[in-house]
Amino acid sequence: MKIRLISILLILSFTACSSLNKLSLYNLSGQYDNTLFTRLDAVAFNTDDQSVSVFVPILMSDMVSAFDENTGKTHRDALLRYEMFENYDSKQILDSAGILITDSNLMLIDTMISFKIRYPSSNKFILKLELVDLNRVDVVRNYLWLDNSSPASSDHYLLKDADGDLMFTKNVSGEDDYSFELTDKAARSVYVRYYKRDFPLALPPFLEETETNFEYGADSVFVIEARDGSTALFHLPEKGFYHFQTDSNKRGGYTIFRFDPGFPQVQSSSQMLDPLRYITTVAEFREMQDAVDVKLAIDNFWLNNAGNPTRARAMIQKYYGRVVDANQYFTSYHEGWKTDRGLMYIVYGPPRIVYRGEDIEEWLYGEKGNKNSIRLQFVKVINPFSENDYSLIKSPSYKEKWYNIVSTWRR
Repeated sequence: MKIRLISILLILSFTACSSLNKLSLYNLSGQYDNTLFTRLDAVAFNTDDQSVSVFVPILMSDMVSAFDENTGKTHRDALLRYEMFENYDSKQILDSAGILITDSNLMLIDTMISFKIRYPSSNKFILKLELVDLNRVDVVRNYLWLDNSSPASSDHYLLKDADGDLMFTKNVSGEDDYSFELTDKAARSVYVRYYKRDFPLALPPFLEETETNFEYGADSVFVIEARDGSTALFHLPEKGFYHFQTDSNKRGGYTIFRFDPGFPQVQSSSQMLDPLRYITTVAEFREMQDAVDVKLAIDNFWLNNAGNPTRARAMIQKYYGRVVDANQYFTSYHEGWKTDRGLMYIVYGPPRIVYRGEDIEEWLYGEKGNKNSIRLQFVKVINPFSENDYSLIKSPSYKEKWYNIVSTWRR
């Protein structure tokens, strides 16, 4: 993202204060809401072993404009603020600040804010980010892990595209080149392990999965040269995921994911067909899979279930829109739509309430205390590749409600 010049005013800064509640008690469902007025992405990079730089792209075109009668100018105004916590169960705010962004005469399309935070210790921390549109009086939030627990953590790598612009996603294209900025200025090589894996789809919430051990042996290994804190440009043509390490003897590193062209969008018949396995019978799915014209078979499936073209188009837009959202929110070392959270999001929709702790995420569909509500618990899976990997705690009690919701997609 290109950096534009903007007016920035630091309006508050304080440390060692207390929040009213722990983060784990707040409803974080806005994390999975694509109807908010803008996105709030962020990346962190450990500038050294004592401080972290945080980069936040902001689309000023998403902000509401206002007219100032005194100056005769039209402007947009936003407030970016942060609070740093030791973990989700802590009420103590370790650091906080706010940045006022003013766009006079609507000159800005986008911009990027960066700020630096001192680490109080070598540990992991949670950064709560809020972006407020001051003329709309609306807010969007994000929660970012800051990791200074090890010299090998992923925050010691800053991913850039071939033009040197920051990447705010770990999902990359097979056609483009990339590079890293490194905290370790003395590093001369970055070791890359390539994994080509075909992960199965998530199972319905009432079916227990067969436990399998992940094979950590890489399919191939190669090395990228580094100098003065930057790597050479590299290219990732093969589908799969790539794990980067400046020290191959230490646990940790940075993982990049390379999926189908156009990911996270759904652009091919295969990408449309595979997620339908969640709401089809085995026979239906195989019939579409074996069809001469797969796209026509998929269209006929939706038309037959919807009853008319107008409703079929609406159902297609809704279903695959959720597939794209799942790819945005839940991708780790495999596509977001294949994960447990992706499955539930696609079939049930965005959860009404989301609570998050250190190693667990809880979703609620419906009202608190209502016996007909659905409560799901996802446990964080610890692995060296992703902080975004969660597994659903399965239960036979979900079976009836699962078939009920699937049937709504089929009538």
